[in-house]
Amino acid sequence: MTRQRGFTLLEAVVAMAIFAIGATALYSWVNTNMITLTRADEIAQRSSAIESAIEFMGTIDPEVNPSGHMQLGDLIIDWQTAEAQFAGDVLDEVNQKTINQAAIYPSTVVLSRAGKTFYRFNMSLIGIKKVRNIDEVIFN
Repeated sequence: MTRQRGFTLLEAVVAMAIFAIGATALYSWVNTNMITLTRADEIAQRSSAIESAIEFMGTIDPEVNPSGHMQLGDLIIDWQTAEAQFAGDVLDEVNQKTINQAAIYPSTVVLSRAGKTFYRFNMSLIGIKKVRNIDEVIFN
C-alpha cells in the first residue's frame, strides 16, 4: 500500500473556494470602508469650506460690497445681499445715540470649487455707517 502525498484535486478546489469566499468578504468590507472614508473626507472638506466662507463673510460690509466674488485657494465665494431688513441707530451703553447707524442685510452665499457649486446658504450681515458728526452726539 502506497502512502498518499499532497492534496487531491478535490481538496485543492474546496480550499480555493473557501479562500475565494473569504477574499470576497474581505474585499467587500475594505471597499465599504473606503467609500465611507471618502464620504467622510468630502464632508470634512465641505465643512471646512463653509467655515472659511462664514469667517470671510464676517469681514464684508454690505454697505460697501452688496455683492461680490472672491477666490480663496480653490474655493470660490459669491454673495448677494438684499435691501436692509432693519435699520436703526447704534446706541451706547446708556442708550444714547452714537454717530453710527446699523442695518441688517439678508445675504445669499454660494460656494463653488472647480466651477461646480457645492453649497448655498443664507445669512444676515450687519452694515454700519456714519450718519452723524461727533459734535451732534456730544452736545445734544
